[in-house]
Parts: sequence; C-alpha cells; structure tokens
Amino acid sequence: MSHTAASKNVLRAVFYVRVSTKLLVQEESLKNQISFFENYVKQKEVQLVDMYIDDGFSVTSVVKRREMQRLMSDAESGKFDIVYVKSISRWSRDTVDSLNLVRKLRSLNISLRSITENYDSLTDPNEFLLTLHSALAQQESDLMSSRIKFGFSESARKGQHHGTPPYGYYKKQKGQLTPHPVHSITIKEIFKLYLQENWGMQKIANYLTSRNIPTPQTAIKAKNAGEKWHDSTIKSILINPHYTGVLVQGRETTDDNNKKFLQEHGYKSRVQLENKFHIVVPNTHDALVSQHDFDMVQEKLKKKAASKFSGRGKKSLFARLAFCADCSAGMNYKKDRKGYVCGTYQKNGSKRCSSHIIKHSKLKAAVFSDLTDLANRSVNMNSLLQTALNHSEIKNIHFNKELTRINKEIKNVQNEITSITRAFAKGDIKNDVFKTTLDVITKEQEALYKKASELNEMLSVEQNMEDQLITFKKELQKLINLQLSDEEILRSILQNLINKIEVFDNGDISIHYNFRNPN
Repeated sequence: MSHTAASKNVLRAVFYVRVSTKLLVQEESLKNQISFFENYVKQKEVQLVDMYIDDGFSVTSVVKRREMQRLMSDAESGKFDIVYVKSISRWSRDTVDSLNLVRKLRSLNISLRSITENYDSLTDPNEFLLTLHSALAQQESDLMSSRIKFGFSESARKGQHHGTPPYGYYKKQKGQLTPHPVHSITIKEIFKLYLQENWGMQKIANYLTSRNIPTPQTAIKAKNAGEKWHDSTIKSILINPHYTGVLVQGRETTDDNNKKFLQEHGYKSRVQLENKFHIVVPNTHDALVSQHDFDMVQEKLKKKAASKFSGRGKKSLFARLAFCADCSAGMNYKKDRKGYVCGTYQKNGSKRCSSHIIKHSKLKAAVFSDLTDLANRSVNMNSLLQTALNHSEIKNIHFNKELTRINKEIKNVQNEITSITRAFAKGDIKNDVFKTTLDVITKEQEALYKKASELNEMLSVEQNMEDQLITFKKELQKLINLQLSDEEILRSILQNLINKIEVFDNGDISIHYNFRNPN
C-alpha cells in the first residue's frame, strides 16, 4: 500500500504526544493531549492508525525518546501520511533536531502538522516557519532551564537539599537531610576504619561487601545496582562535606552551550565549578562526622595522593614487568610486606585469586641470577641467540610449524563452508540450520585468520633477530658490568631486556625476554 494514500483515498494519520516528567500534573497533561487528538482526528477525513507517546522524556534530544524513534522507523515503512503534534515544542525544542526530523519526513512525502501554530511542513518548502517555531521553542527551553537553576540556587541558600540524599541520610521533610537509622552507622564506621584503624579504601570496600552491607545504589533501589563496594565509592564518601552537617551544593552544573553533546547523548554535559561558586550553608542537618575528623581524613588523603604522585618517578623496580601467572593481573608492590602481591587478590581478596606474594629481594635475586647466567653462557653471538631463545621460548621452527597447521585448518574450514553452502543450495538443510552452522564456522575461520596474522607478525619480527640481539647483548652487558644504584636507570634497562615476568603461586618465576630494539 502506498503511504501517499490509503484505501478510498483516506489519509492515514498518527499523533505524537510527549510530557517531560512523570509528575501528576504532567500525567494529566498527557491524558488531555491524547483526548484532544482523539477528538480532533474524528473531525478530519483521516484514519488514525497509531499513536506515539513519550512519557517522562525531555524534548531537547531524540536519543532517549523511544517512541519518537519508533515513529521515524514506521515512517520509513510507509505506515502513515500525516503526523499531528499539539505544538512544535512538543515535537522538539532543539532547532537542529527539529529540522532534521522534518526533513526526513518530507523526503518520505509525510507531513508534520502542528495544531497550535497551524503549521504544515509540506507547505513550508524553505523551512522558514519551521526554523522560526523551533528556535522559539529552544529559546523557551533555555529560559526554563535558567529559571529552574535560579530556583534551585535560591532554595539551596535557604538550606534545602536538592537531588538524591547522600548515603547515610534520607529526607524526612522536603529538602531536609535526616540521618538514616541504619546507613548512618555505616558512614561512621567507614570514617573510623580509615582514620583510626588506618585501613585502605579497597580494604574497607572488601570488608563492607563481605558483610553484605547495602551499597549506596542498592539503598536507593537504583536500576542495575550492584552488591559490591568499590574503593571509588569509599573515596566519594570520605570527601563528602555533607557528613559534617554542612550543605554544599552547586559544585557542578549543566553546560547549556554544548548542544552537540546533548544531541549525541540525550542529556546535557556537566561541568565542575570552582569553589567560589559553591553554595555552602553550615549546620543545616545533623552531622555524622565531626569537622575535626573530616579535616584529618582530608589531610590523610592529600598526603597519600602526594605520596602516590611523587612516587610516579620512583616506581618499584618491577613495575609493569611482574604479572600474576594465573590471572595475568599486575603484581603490586606492598611496602609493608616488602614484596609484590597479585593485583586481583589485593582488590578482591582470595575468592578471586591467591596472593602470589613474592619478596622484592627474592624476585630481584632470581632475575639477576638468570640474567647473569644468560650473559656468562653467551660466549659468542650464536651462543647468546640460542640461550636467549631458550629463555623466551620464541623459536622460528615452532612458529612455522604452527603456521602450517593453522593454514591447513583454514583450508579445511573453507571446504566446510563450501560444502554446507552447496547443501543449502540443494535444499538438503533448512535455512535456520544453515545460518546457525555458517555463523559458527565463520567465527572459527576469523579466529584462525587472526592467529595466522599474529604468527606472521612474530616471524617478521624474528627476521631481524640478529640486529636486535646485538642491542640486547649491549644492554645485558651494561646491566652486568655496572653496579647501578639508580633504580630508575636499572628499571629502564630491565624493561629493554624483559617483556614480562610471570610469578606463580609457589614463588617460582618465568622470565619472557624482549628482543625489540630498546628506546
């Protein structure tokens, strides 16, 4: 059926209705809009074929308006000839979006008609009226946003809290924070563990998770709320001044000028404001933490941050070199244990991986012993090459054999594809069986091609092994001959020599040497 005319030349119509929130007054507005259109189309010689209702979505972007997206999809399918809206502001309050949507409809010979403005897109070829109405709608949206921001700021200065209450509080009255009888205890415990017990943020997070303490997202019954606490959540609590009884709002705001971000994401980008723009009102609610303890926590956080920052130039000797042999996580140096532990274990505990702890002195001794042995047994270039290859387990003969095997498998898979395609063409197998089987075989083929590519790349690298080995030998001799006290230089040399060091649970290590040219 053509979408320019239905049977008996009756035009097919739909209407689009939208309200921006789910407040009761907006629900009434929604009902009124629907009732209005149902009566309106009865007076016209049109056939109502569908209605599209976006309930509780902003009109400043189409990204999150599912019904608008369904409408545009149905338009391409030729389902209707006319789209009715109450006003252009119900259609879109972004000029660019409005123009793009209407242009799409016009390309399909579909008319957008607005009742309030008495507008018909098919009689506005130059889009002057549409641009004017859309610009006015956008201006009204911007003015409304400014008025809302002003209202929030004024009520905030009077001590009213806006938005979701911080974890540990709830709103017994409008805008008034009240300590939660259960979650407030968790807040006090977090500050105590960090400040008095000297626990780290990850340790606190693991502890709360193990005790099945509800997370902030779980407490407010948010969608996709997780039961696991994270160190980032602990930090956000430790730096939140609300827990001292001080109301601090206006720390960030929406960027009304970034229209591109709004169109792409469906919401406005947020920007952090300088402290001088924050709205600070003391003694608005009961404190869960004393100001003295809060200040002590901030000082402790600053010292740790400064230590971490200054430590960037003083990383542990095997930083980004030592890895857990079981989960592949990096091994983190722990000063209090004078050694390295698995990163997964440190963050998630023994349920995810064991500690794989190894003392720094033991790891250093083992690595240097292996390097010394490598140098001492490498009398000439050929000897060095063979010894190094044994340590790194990179052998051309192995790569070639593996590549030959992969190529055979690729050929076999191609034969399978040809065979199943012929069977489908003859009608021996059904369409669904053909698609499912072909999908499995194709994925297998892609994996084989990827593996073959990796092997070819490794073989290409090995072609320059002799030149690389000369540099490798120089770096090795530099390490063996010099008694380096500067760990930064020592680490640089080790990273030129070693690709990675795997640490096993029993304390054994496996060194994978690096034959690329050092930088």
